[in-house]
Amino acid sequence: DVTDVFQETFRLNTYGLPTHTIHNGVAEPVVWIFQSYFVNNLGDGIANNITRSNAIGYTNGGVTIIVPRRNNGPVLQISGSSGLSAAYTGWGATNELETFRRLPRSRNVQEFRDNLSYFDVGSQNFSYADVEGNIAYFTTAESPLRTDLQTLGAPDGGIPPFLIRDGSGARKHDWLPRTSNYPNQSLPYEILPPGEMPFVINPQSGYIANCNNDPVGNTLDNNGLNQLRPGGGLYYLDIAYSGFRQGRIDRLLSERLESGQPVTVDFIKQTQANNQPLDAEKLTPYLLTAAANASAPNAWSELRTLINDARVAAAIDRLASWDYSTPTGIAEGFDPGDDPGNLPQPSATEIRNSTAATLFAVWRSFAIRGVVDSTLTRIGLGSQTPGSEESIRALLNLLKNYPTAHGVGASGVNFFQVAGAPSPEAARDVVLLRALRDSLNALSGDSFAAAFGNSTNLDDYRWGRLHRIVFDHPLGGPFNLPGANPYGFANLSPQLPGVARPGGYDTLDVGGHSVRANTVNGFMFGSGPARRFVGDLNTPISAENIHPGGQSGVLGSPTYASQLGRWLTNRYKTLIINRDQALAAERERLDFRP
Repeated sequence: DVTDVFQETFRLNTYGLPTHTIHNGVAEPVVWIFQSYFVNNLGDGIANNITRSNAIGYTNGGVTIIVPRRNNGPVLQISGSSGLSAAYTGWGATNELETFRRLPRSRNVQEFRDNLSYFDVGSQNFSYADVEGNIAYFTTAESPLRTDLQTLGAPDGGIPPFLIRDGSGARKHDWLPRTSNYPNQSLPYEILPPGEMPFVINPQSGYIANCNNDPVGNTLDNNGLNQLRPGGGLYYLDIAYSGFRQGRIDRLLSERLESGQPVTVDFIKQTQANNQPLDAEKLTPYLLTAAANASAPNAWSELRTLINDARVAAAIDRLASWDYSTPTGIAEGFDPGDDPGNLPQPSATEIRNSTAATLFAVWRSFAIRGVVDSTLTRIGLGSQTPGSEESIRALLNLLKNYPTAHGVGASGVNFFQVAGAPSPEAARDVVLLRALRDSLNALSGDSFAAAFGNSTNLDDYRWGRLHRIVFDHPLGGPFNLPGANPYGFANLSPQLPGVARPGGYDTLDVGGHSVRANTVNGFMFGSGPARRFVGDLNTPISAENIHPGGQSGVLGSPTYASQLGRWLTNRYKTLIINRDQALAAERERLDFRP
């Protein structure tokens, strides 16, 4: 949304270094910044014996080449007289620090909004709430307007900003020159007016929720490039967002409000701990329908063969009763509400839901491979498979539109080709049920043996044996958790590193992994909420939060991992926001003096 890459044509000197870019036939000078690299001479017996290295070639980092037209952006790549440059809104002077200086001094929602006008770079979600009951949401950043997307004219009507753009000027791909003067604008180019950036103040729904989702709905039709601005031109924010976490929040909050129950602090904690993947709720009914169709008396023989497989039928039964929760299902797993110092045995219901979570996650992987990847491979695009977000959206889109499109995408390609299928519906059902059969074969096979020991018993397929988190420290080694340190967190086994946790792809309680995962360690993850926070603006204001670690980054400190057990089990600590209370609770003080 704030970065474009341009293909440039250069004028070179006798050393092969660019001296100019060519734009609309005019040579425009570039700027050279010579870089120096210093290395420590190891092995000479002299400590910190640092000398300058001259081994870096000019076009390999010895010189950074700046293109003024690209907001003083750098050249990223050079090949002969052409190359790539990057334009980014943050290459110039910006004022984000002023935002953070002013925000705490905001006395009302309007001052808060005004103070956000200094936040020039970085599209962020800011939420506002005050003791008078006002709530608001704002998206920040100065988003540049592209000439071609604003005019939508010749020669090509505009191309998406995520593609490499023409730097010659011929196709009008440049950022528009600045003509506006919005408050505190720093970008020397025309920007999307602040009033067109997503925001809402005191919405009728009574709540605001955001999970880095599409804030205005431009992409809900699976096309982020068909919305026009009020004054003309393309209204472009981004090509795609993930909406499953936001969808789960909306369901939980709307159900709560419709029931007449209050939205309490405890309810918000439960919401932050929710681990039901919404894509499972969307996709599983298609698999269950395929199984029902396969059981019909007049079903195609290939379908009958699949549903007559006892393992397939048992898996369908397990998924049909699933509540979409993803408990670990093992005694070593850290589930919401557990006592981290005395982890309980899982209940029979937890085990059943845990195994259903495993069945779905592995089936989804094989379904995407069988629908998206195999089709792209068939037409010669096997090396261009999309990412997790695009793949799951494509699968859902194809299944949702199956009654009219019969598995054919907007490209005209059929994603459900099955030899001998008597109907498009039979082809769809075979593909989905084959993916389930193949996933069961994988679960009982060698690729999952470290977790399930080649078992064919569904009750052995506990989700926590696959879905594990490892806290990788930048310094590695003993700093990692779990690791060789005294903090009491251990790997599940030598072959199964990490700590077992519920959740999954795009769940509210973040625990994401690739939707193509199909190995015993493919469902591991290494990120999650950097901070869970709940605040109550009653008088006096109260708050609770938790971090995935502790207050100290010093290995060996008692507070290095003192909060991790609570974080893993979705528990909280009181956040002291009163100065006197904070001083009374002081354990240790570090003074930093110049």
